[in-house]
Amino acid sequence: MNNHKLAEDLLTSHGLRRTQIRLEILQLFMQQDHALSVNDLEKMVKSSHDRVTLYRALNSFEENGILHQTPDKSGNMRYALCAEGCSGHHHKDEHAHFICDECNQTYCLQEVKIPDVKLSDDYQLNSVSYTMNGICKDCQ
Repeated sequence: MNNHKLAEDLLTSHGLRRTQIRLEILQLFMQQDHALSVNDLEKMVKSSHDRVTLYRALNSFEENGILHQTPDKSGNMRYALCAEGCSGHHHKDEHAHFICDECNQTYCLQEVKIPDVKLSDDYQLNSVSYTMNGICKDCQ
């Protein structure tokens, strides 16, 4: 199945309208093996849309469990496709992220799960981030 059809199906399954910008953004994510920043997307998007429209699309994807955010080395946010089963109410992307010290790309390591952490009742856990740094396979 091609990426256009996959993007259409993904939007439909999450109850989102199939607009040109949403389809284009999703196809860009499907073509990459690493997380993308807003700046990356601005350079890659072929249709002419402003930054506000881009942010709206990204926010709707995150709210509906299609994308998740992860910080890069400089603390800026990057976005990556969620695993199946995520929803806006509960992201199930409890995996590690790898940031390459050479190319600065951020990779989702779906196979590396975040260890279960037990906190005392004095704390309410909202999220956990597990990030590793090193050199990716392309830069070695």
